[in-house]
Amino acid sequence: MGAAHAATGAAAWLAIAGTVPGTLGLVDHVDGPALAVGTVVAAGAALLPDIDHHSGTIAHSLPPVSNWIAKISEKLSGGHRQGTHSILGLGVALAGAFAVGPLQREVGCYGVIHVGASIGAILLAAFALRALRLTKGRFGAWAVSIALAATVLVYGADNWLWFPAAVGIGYLAHLVGDFITTGGIPVLWPVVVKPPKWWRKIPVLSWVWKANGNLAFPVLGKTGSNREWLLITLLTAWFTFTAVRQWLSQNLFGLLA
Repeated sequence: MGAAHAATGAAAWLAIAGTVPGTLGLVDHVDGPALAVGTVVAAGAALLPDIDHHSGTIAHSLPPVSNWIAKISEKLSGGHRQGTHSILGLGVALAGAFAVGPLQREVGCYGVIHVGASIGAILLAAFALRALRLTKGRFGAWAVSIALAATVLVYGADNWLWFPAAVGIGYLAHLVGDFITTGGIPVLWPVVVKPPKWWRKIPVLSWVWKANGNLAFPVLGKTGSNREWLLITLLTAWFTFTAVRQWLSQNLFGLLA
């Protein structure tokens, strides 16, 4: 499921920030390398809600830092699929991104470098790499994550708002993904209102407002269902096609112009 979240986060970012037909181009000054590093950040941010379990996959993505963060998050959020899977959790993630995003410096021939975003990207890149099973061992996780963060440092868009945009898009993609499965999410946590007993006996209504207070629109069924994997396959295919199209439009076609 981690790989699915990473894929949806990356696809959502490309759909919103891309500049080729079929994408929205809503994030200013994001193209070429900046769009690529934003994709890495969004893919990692799409794993952030699952940092609420000390034994989860991403808790071990960048030891020991990720382990510490997971333990703290688990205690503060009330456990798995609680606080981090809510609007409040999204707000906290955005607040953190807005806090570090403006940390930039002007450095000679490199121009503006993104110090805050690159620090955050070390952790986010590690999440995505772990979910996609692209790194093994502590050294490999740190080495590759720092290398990717270095690209964020240099190639991020000059407008620092790209970083909170990528974090917010990735995080929200995860929440939507869980919302459309049978488990749902506690959208308004820490306010969790459970339905009355009579509600729980009505098939369709009980699917939307769960007995534990979660809200859902379970069009994909259970987590890991065939419907979910079909959606992920389609999104991955669209993402790959659009990413290649974006690269061609700014490189090959630019050379031919």
